Amino acid sequence: MHYKMGYTHVACLEKHLDTSPLSAKMAVVDKIVVSTSSVDELREILGRIEYRGKIISVHPTSTKVARWSAHDSRVDTILVTPSNLKILDKGQVSVMKYYDKPLEIHITHLLHSSSEVKSYFYRRLNMLIKFKVGFVLGVPASSVYELVHPVVVIKAVKTLYDIPEKFALLALTNIPRQLISRKLVA
Repeated sequence: MHYKMGYTHVACLEKHLDTSPLSAKMAVVDKIVVSTSSVDELREILGRIEYRGKIISVHPTSTKVARWSAHDSRVDTILVTPSNLKILDKGQVSVMKYYDKPLEIHITHLLHSSSEVKSYFYRRLNMLIKFKVGFVLGVPASSVYELVHPVVVIKAVKTLYDIPEKFALLALTNIPRQLISRKLVA
Protein backbone atom coordinates (compact mmCIF):
# COMPACT_ATOMS: atom_id res chain seq x y z
CA MET A 1 0.00 0.00 0.00
CA HIS A 2 2.92 2.36 0.70
CA TYR A 3 4.11 1.92 -2.87
CA LYS A 4 0.63 2.46 -4.32
CA MET A 5 0.39 5.76 -2.44
CA GLY A 6 3.68 6.91 -3.88
CA TYR A 7 6.10 6.20 -1.04
CA THR A 8 9.38 4.75 -2.32
CA HIS A 9 11.47 4.92 0.88
CA VAL A 10 10.22 3.64 4.24
CA ALA A 11 11.81 3.46 7.70
CA CYS A 12 10.21 0.78 9.92
CA LEU A 13 10.34 0.61 13.72
CA GLU A 14 10.24 -3.19 13.75
CA LYS A 15 12.21 -5.88 11.96
CA HIS A 16 10.68 -6.67 8.64
CA LEU A 17 10.73 -9.57 6.21
CA ASP A 18 9.08 -8.45 3.03
CA THR A 19 9.10 -10.94 0.20
CA SER A 20 6.48 -9.27 -1.96
CA PRO A 21 7.40 -8.30 -5.54
CA LEU A 22 7.01 -4.62 -4.63
CA SER A 23 9.80 -4.85 -2.07
CA ALA A 24 12.29 -4.63 -4.95
CA LYS A 25 10.81 -1.24 -5.87
CA MET A 26 10.90 0.16 -2.31
CA ALA A 27 13.83 1.00 -0.07
CA VAL A 28 13.10 -0.20 3.47
CA VAL A 29 15.38 0.33 6.48
CA ASP A 30 14.99 -0.26 10.20
CA LYS A 31 14.46 2.67 12.51
CA ILE A 32 15.23 3.05 16.20
CA VAL A 33 13.80 5.79 18.42
CA VAL A 34 15.76 6.58 21.59
CA SER A 35 13.98 8.58 24.29
CA THR A 36 16.02 9.83 27.24
CA SER A 37 16.67 12.85 29.45
CA SER A 38 20.32 12.03 30.22
CA VAL A 39 23.28 12.64 27.91
CA ASP A 40 25.24 9.84 29.60
CA GLU A 41 22.38 7.39 29.02
CA LEU A 42 22.10 8.53 25.39
CA ARG A 43 25.84 7.97 24.83
CA GLU A 44 25.58 4.51 26.37
CA ILE A 45 22.57 3.54 24.24
CA LEU A 46 24.14 4.88 21.04
CA GLY A 47 27.32 2.96 21.82
CA ARG A 48 25.38 -0.32 21.86
CA ILE A 49 23.39 0.31 18.66
CA GLU A 50 24.65 -0.77 15.25
CA TYR A 51 23.67 2.53 13.65
CA ARG A 52 25.21 2.11 10.19
CA GLY A 53 22.20 0.46 8.53
CA LYS A 54 19.47 1.96 10.71
CA ILE A 55 17.79 5.33 11.02
CA ILE A 56 18.40 6.63 14.55
CA SER A 57 15.93 9.19 15.90
CA VAL A 58 16.31 10.74 19.32
CA HIS A 59 13.26 11.89 21.24
CA PRO A 60 14.95 14.22 23.75
CA THR A 61 13.19 15.01 27.00
CA SER A 62 15.73 17.61 28.11
CA THR A 63 17.50 20.53 26.46
CA LYS A 64 20.94 18.99 27.11
CA VAL A 65 19.99 15.80 25.26
CA ALA A 66 18.51 17.82 22.41
CA ARG A 67 21.73 19.86 22.03
CA TRP A 68 23.91 16.75 22.24
CA SER A 69 21.77 14.90 19.69
CA ALA A 70 22.14 17.74 17.22
CA HIS A 71 25.89 17.35 17.01
CA ASP A 72 26.23 13.55 17.33
CA SER A 73 26.83 12.06 13.88
CA ARG A 74 25.18 8.74 14.83
CA VAL A 75 21.81 10.50 15.24
CA ASP A 76 19.88 11.01 12.02
CA THR A 77 16.88 13.04 13.21
CA ILE A 78 15.58 14.70 16.35
CA LEU A 79 11.97 13.72 16.99
CA VAL A 80 9.64 16.38 18.37
CA THR A 81 6.25 15.46 19.79
CA PRO A 82 3.75 17.42 21.89
CA SER A 83 5.49 16.13 25.04
CA ASN A 84 8.90 17.65 24.19
CA LEU A 85 7.93 20.53 21.91
CA LYS A 86 9.15 23.19 24.32
CA ILE A 87 12.80 22.09 23.99
CA LEU A 88 12.75 23.40 20.42
CA ASP A 89 13.91 26.99 20.92
CA LYS A 90 16.10 29.35 18.86
CA GLY A 91 19.25 27.91 20.43
CA GLN A 92 18.27 24.38 19.43
CA VAL A 93 17.34 25.46 15.93
CA SER A 94 20.68 27.22 15.42
CA VAL A 95 22.61 24.14 16.65
CA MET A 96 20.58 21.95 14.27
CA LYS A 97 21.30 24.34 11.40
CA TYR A 98 25.03 24.35 12.17
CA TYR A 99 25.24 20.54 12.21
CA ASP A 100 22.69 20.10 9.39
CA LYS A 101 20.46 17.89 11.55
CA PRO A 102 16.81 17.60 10.46
CA LEU A 103 13.87 17.70 12.83
CA GLU A 104 11.30 14.91 12.61
CA ILE A 105 7.61 15.63 13.16
CA HIS A 106 4.81 13.10 12.86
CA ILE A 107 1.91 14.29 10.77
CA THR A 108 -0.57 12.74 13.22
CA HIS A 109 0.58 15.22 15.87
CA LEU A 110 0.09 18.10 13.45
CA LEU A 111 -3.41 16.99 12.49
CA HIS A 112 -4.88 15.58 15.69
CA SER A 113 -3.47 17.69 18.56
CA SER A 114 -5.24 20.29 20.67
CA SER A 115 -5.35 23.88 19.40
CA GLU A 116 -2.74 24.90 21.99
CA VAL A 117 -0.29 22.26 20.74
CA LYS A 118 -1.05 23.20 17.13
CA SER A 119 -0.18 26.83 17.90
CA TYR A 120 3.17 25.70 19.36
CA PHE A 121 3.83 23.62 16.25
CA TYR A 122 2.83 26.59 14.07
CA ARG A 123 5.43 28.85 15.68
CA ARG A 124 8.14 26.18 15.70
CA LEU A 125 7.61 25.13 12.07
CA ASN A 126 7.71 28.71 10.89
CA MET A 127 10.89 29.27 12.92
CA LEU A 128 12.45 26.27 11.11
CA ILE A 129 11.50 27.81 7.75
CA LYS A 130 12.91 31.19 8.78
CA PHE A 131 16.26 29.65 9.85
CA LYS A 132 16.25 27.26 6.85
CA VAL A 133 16.51 24.12 8.97
CA GLY A 134 15.39 20.90 7.32
CA PHE A 135 12.59 18.82 8.76
CA VAL A 136 11.03 15.46 8.03
CA LEU A 137 7.31 14.82 8.04
CA GLY A 138 6.85 11.28 9.30
CA VAL A 139 3.69 9.31 8.62
CA PRO A 140 3.67 6.71 11.40
CA ALA A 141 1.28 3.90 10.61
CA SER A 142 0.83 0.53 12.27
CA SER A 143 -1.82 -0.47 9.74
CA VAL A 144 -2.90 0.39 6.22
CA TYR A 145 -5.80 2.42 7.58
CA GLU A 146 -3.46 4.90 9.28
CA LEU A 147 -1.57 5.80 6.10
CA VAL A 148 -2.01 9.35 4.86
CA HIS A 149 -1.62 10.15 1.18
CA PRO A 150 1.36 12.45 0.47
CA VAL A 151 -0.79 15.05 -1.30
CA VAL A 152 -3.04 15.25 1.76
CA VAL A 153 -0.01 15.75 4.01
CA ILE A 154 1.36 18.58 1.87
CA LYS A 155 -1.98 20.37 1.57
CA ALA A 156 -2.75 20.00 5.29
CA VAL A 157 0.62 21.40 6.35
CA LYS A 158 0.26 24.26 3.88
CA THR A 159 -3.27 25.09 5.02
CA LEU A 160 -2.92 24.61 8.79
CA TYR A 161 0.65 25.83 9.34
CA ASP A 162 1.35 28.25 6.46
CA ILE A 163 4.27 26.13 5.30
CA PRO A 164 5.06 26.73 1.62
CA GLU A 165 4.40 23.67 -0.53
CA LYS A 166 8.06 23.58 -1.57
CA PHE A 167 9.21 23.05 2.04
CA ALA A 168 6.45 20.53 2.79
CA LEU A 169 7.34 18.58 -0.35
CA LEU A 170 11.04 18.52 0.63
CA ALA A 171 10.10 17.38 4.15
CA LEU A 172 8.11 14.47 2.76
CA THR A 173 10.30 13.46 -0.17
CA ASN A 174 13.88 14.65 -0.57
CA ILE A 175 15.11 14.88 3.03
CA PRO A 176 13.78 11.43 4.10
CA ARG A 177 15.03 9.91 0.83
CA GLN A 178 18.54 11.24 1.53
CA LEU A 179 18.52 9.87 5.07
CA ILE A 180 17.36 6.42 3.98
CA SER A 181 19.65 6.26 0.94
CA ARG A 182 22.70 6.97 3.14
CA LYS A 183 21.74 4.00 5.33
CA LEU A 184 21.29 1.68 2.36
CA VAL A 185 24.86 2.39 1.22
CA ALA A 186 26.32 1.83 4.71
